[in-house]
Amino acid sequence: MFNKLKLMDTLQKIKKGNMLLYIGILCMIDFIFVMSIGGGINLGTLFPGIVGILLIAWSLLKNYFKKYIFIPKIKIIRKTILFLFSLWLVSFFVIESLIFLSAIPASKEKVDYLIILGAGLNGEQLSLTLLQRMNKSLEYIKENPDIKIVVSGGQGFGEKITEAEAMERFLIRNGVDADRILKEVKATSTMENFKFSKELLKSLDKKEKHRIMIITSEFHLFRAKILARRNGFIPYGIPAKTPFYLLPNVCIREYFAVIKSLLFDW
Repeated sequence: MFNKLKLMDTLQKIKKGNMLLYIGILCMIDFIFVMSIGGGINLGTLFPGIVGILLIAWSLLKNYFKKYIFIPKIKIIRKTILFLFSLWLVSFFVIESLIFLSAIPASKEKVDYLIILGAGLNGEQLSLTLLQRMNKSLEYIKENPDIKIVVSGGQGFGEKITEAEAMERFLIRNGVDADRILKEVKATSTMENFKFSKELLKSLDKKEKHRIMIITSEFHLFRAKILARRNGFIPYGIPAKTPFYLLPNVCIREYFAVIKSLLFDW
């Protein structure tokens, strides 16, 4: 009877006002799910898992183990942590808002070239993200039968060929003439996508400013346009859809990627 009462008391402590625990559990479920479908090891997948562990640990500590552990109550530290967290939260919502506001298609704009950005391969097969971009590209190419196409992407870990090669094969299989396709095969980052594409196009027509249509995932378009401008392009974009169950994770990853690009990609 004593053990039962003690167990019930513990459960009440864990349950009482324990929104953080529930959020932590949801974060862990999200982490496990995305990993199980091949989400890969990146900030987008790891961040919810780390946050979930911290929230669950803090919730248990606060509600049950608090009396066993000495936690100094220093107000200035608590206020500093709260301020920094609030600052981070504001920056997160601002950047995520810009990401979604930027994902508006501009398919009617007149451009010189279409640039399709790579997104990983499984051996020689297109990843789900890259397949979505390629399908969206086919729609645009059919509506613009004279547009020249740059497929941009090098060869990364676990890839048997360059992403550009895989994209070219996909386009040719779907009826696109090979002589319309230009391959940029060195890029391993978004910044390099535009840096090397710029070098490729400049060697062909000597123009300083190219108007380009970028096709990439909706979460990626904001950063892609920033980096395209830094490399001397006049960019427009068309977003490819991301499956809804992956969108929260890729948006988290993209937040950190935007911060990194704003600070270091010059």
